[in-house]
Amino acid sequence: MKNITTLIALCFLTVYSISAQVGIGTTDPQETLHISGSDSTIRIDGLNSENNNKNLGGTSQYNVMVDANGNLSLGNLSGEISSESNVASPVVIQTTANSGLNSAELYKKTFTLTQRALVVITYYISVDFKSYDGTSNIADGRAKIAHNYFYIGNGTTPNSAKAYGMTSSVYSNSNCDTATGYVYNSRSTTISLEPGTYSIHLNGAVFGGDLTPDAAFRSTFGDLDRLDIEAIYL
Repeated sequence: MKNITTLIALCFLTVYSISAQVGIGTTDPQETLHISGSDSTIRIDGLNSENNNKNLGGTSQYNVMVDANGNLSLGNLSGEISSESNVASPVVIQTTANSGLNSAELYKKTFTLTQRALVVITYYISVDFKSYDGTSNIADGRAKIAHNYFYIGNGTTPNSAKAYGMTSSVYSNSNCDTATGYVYNSRSTTISLEPGTYSIHLNGAVFGGDLTPDAAFRSTFGDLDRLDIEAIYL
């Protein structure tokens, strides 16, 4: 009877040891699952192109993600989220009557991330400088500044505490026949964002020195524009 009890105990310890640490290609596993060998691999059929629509097959490789519970899944394929014009109609922004700073939102674009990503935001937008009333070209020789920048929002409301992608054009003309046409502002910015719904709020601003009404002017933003959003999923 004593021998039988000892045998049962030994069997129990052997089973426990096997269930606690499993070795493949090794008799001395160092972890719960230890796969030994310099060319060892793991195959999960649920992640292949036949069973998972995020796996597009071919020669590409795809990121495997792990959640807080340790569950494995395929991540989204990095690439373009959006590339389009967003200004439905050009937006006119005037300086204050005394040529001071004035600004306005030009458009809002909403997008959603399903996992953490580096988001590359690139915009360009045309700017057309005119007199304060919009009836004539600028010919006073004073410098005119047009800014563009954007805020990140929650899909509805921008967080105006931090501006991104600031860029400016300075225009001056003492002869209205010297040059006409659009000036372009453009900038590319990379931001790390967690999963969620976000919005880009592109703003325009104009400034004439805040010195005299003679320096006041207006700018028309967005006769031509483009916004590209790309996600590099992490």
